[in-house]
Amino acid sequence: MASKDDQQLSELLSRLQIALKNIRLYPSGHDVVQARTGAAHTFLVQLLAKKKVLLFGVARDTITYGGQSIGEQVAACTAFAKILSRHDIASVTFSLGVSQHSLFSFLKAIGVPPEHKQTDKTLQEELNSQQVSHIEIETVNYNYFDRLHGKDGSAKQNSRLTWLTFAKKLTSGNLSSLGDSLEQGIGIGGDTTAPEALAAAINAQADKQPEIIQEFSLLLDEMLKNPQEQSSPSSFGGRELNTILTSLNPKLREQFLQTTIKCCDQNQQQTDPEEIFENFSDTLVLDMMQQVNQKGVAVSPALLQLINKLSQIRFTPESTPVPNLSEEQVSSTLESRKYQQFVGKDYHDTLERLSTTDASAKNAAPEGFSIGLHLPSMEEEHLNSQLVQAILIFMEDAEDEEYKQLAEKLMSFTFQLPESGAYNLLHIIAETLVRHQTEKNSATSRDTAKNCLQELTAPDFLDYIHISLKEATEQKIKEATAFLLILGPAILKRLLKRFSMQRTISENDPLVTIFKAHRVKTLTLIFTAIPKEKVTVILRLLTLVSYLGTDGLARILHTLLDHYDSEVRTRAMDLLLPLHDETAIKRLQSQLTSKDDQVVDAAIELCSLHNVPQCTSELIKLLTPHLLKKSGVERNRKLLIILGKIGNKQALPVIEEIAMAKWMFNQELITNMKQVLYYSLKGYRPEDRMKLVKLGLNSPDEKIRHICSSL
Repeated sequence: MASKDDQQLSELLSRLQIALKNIRLYPSGHDVVQARTGAAHTFLVQLLAKKKVLLFGVARDTITYGGQSIGEQVAACTAFAKILSRHDIASVTFSLGVSQHSLFSFLKAIGVPPEHKQTDKTLQEELNSQQVSHIEIETVNYNYFDRLHGKDGSAKQNSRLTWLTFAKKLTSGNLSSLGDSLEQGIGIGGDTTAPEALAAAINAQADKQPEIIQEFSLLLDEMLKNPQEQSSPSSFGGRELNTILTSLNPKLREQFLQTTIKCCDQNQQQTDPEEIFENFSDTLVLDMMQQVNQKGVAVSPALLQLINKLSQIRFTPESTPVPNLSEEQVSSTLESRKYQQFVGKDYHDTLERLSTTDASAKNAAPEGFSIGLHLPSMEEEHLNSQLVQAILIFMEDAEDEEYKQLAEKLMSFTFQLPESGAYNLLHIIAETLVRHQTEKNSATSRDTAKNCLQELTAPDFLDYIHISLKEATEQKIKEATAFLLILGPAILKRLLKRFSMQRTISENDPLVTIFKAHRVKTLTLIFTAIPKEKVTVILRLLTLVSYLGTDGLARILHTLLDHYDSEVRTRAMDLLLPLHDETAIKRLQSQLTSKDDQVVDAAIELCSLHNVPQCTSELIKLLTPHLLKKSGVERNRKLLIILGKIGNKQALPVIEEIAMAKWMFNQELITNMKQVLYYSLKGYRPEDRMKLVKLGLNSPDEKIRHICSSL
């Protein structure tokens, strides 16, 4: 693709991002929104007049066109890619005839974060309902294994996208929530679960299996090294991984299981292997034993002891096959055991007598009256709800002393509502009081409403609600969040205090929704509090900043680059680097040249998280062709992955030197590092990597030959 085309496409993506940003900031009919959307649409139409169709691929923070990355150095393009990635969008196609209305509807739809969606509709269903034409999206899904080309023969997406998503979802325990089953093209039915569908796709894609296993190994290893980033570390592996492994064909299962064992063995300090293996089936436990005892898979004594322990638990000498019982037999057996455990002979005789005795006419319920139907209306919770609604009706016309008395009665019931999860009723109460404090004719009544609202925003009551949310259902959490939003910014300081006291800071916490709704005020409170807080609280607050977004925060984050604590400095850099901040990049370059290995390792980890091409020369200098320690091998391995993502050919001479070097020790570690080396060549241009690819095709290692064949 010519450089002029590249610049035009980059300009288009930048204009789309600017239009999207304004759509999120201003009302739909605002002049700025109309102007920015119109400018983006005009430029898009001009390009479509020449090309007819524009197909963009999406991979994390990168957008591709015709196999080439677009606008990697342009912050607006990167930001637009990240927004698309949050919706799991793999590709976007614009075709000739797209209207400004369709473009606006598309941008508005992707501008709403997935976690803030109010409907269960998919993004494509939303676009269809708004009659968006000439814009098509494809989301990452398992059926892409067999849908790599569109009807016109054009490439839909790179299959690597699917594997990146697979690995991340798998290692966070969220795999089963992904996607639909595969299409009938590979013989999978509509009711197949996601892990089984994924295994079927792996079995069907023989030509991609070496690459799949290698991708799985690299990303699994990366995830295990950073368990704090997983939303649910204890659920890693478990049923999803067990289902995938048992559904693979025997040869592939052996390779995947071997990879899993090795990764877990190498990362025991970060992840407990027992949490991963405890949900494995007896068959997989037996396979693990065979891997270690018969296949010669080298593991540490600690992991070997764990596998032996599992095998002894599963396969004791006294074990006897359990007969297959029907569901009716199981249910009957359980009920019988419960009955015999809790019901003695005398009680049994009484129950039997009652069950065979006709109810007398005296004790029978009146004809036509269903006790079961009316019992709920007699419960205290229901009666309180009815009383609250009645009080609210009376308060509409009441004034002064009468209003004050009703308000006191209302609040006595209100403080009991969170216990029963009546957040919808709390929402109605708050809405009514907010309205009354401005609309009531009497100043006394307005003051009374204001005082009631202050009671709802009191620290103790807010703490009580937050604690009650821990046991609430998803629906109740939504209702509670809606209630808290009504209370406005007055509650932010207390909620922020509660939030920063939690050990685990999750973006799924319902309080984050409140903070996002009042982003500017929340950020002001955060950066006012940081100088006074201890390091652990500061780190939690900075995590919340990452959830709220760092746009416009570069200058204030610069002050934290000189914080006395290294973790705070590193976290500030972590927030600044996605903004392509020059100050943070220079600080990162300086750390990569430090004589302190811990400082260098922290900088390498930041480079691994963020694509920083400006650090290429410093990273190349850290590569070591001649290694004496295991730590050196591990550092080389990380550096090769990072440089592969950057794809600068300046790194290739040193990489070639490493590829040709020979070692007499740690052969397994060195071989694994070289496998990573050849796999990282995917990031370089074909003409630049050709010499190394030819070298790898003659390697004695089968995996390296497979990797180079795929290149």
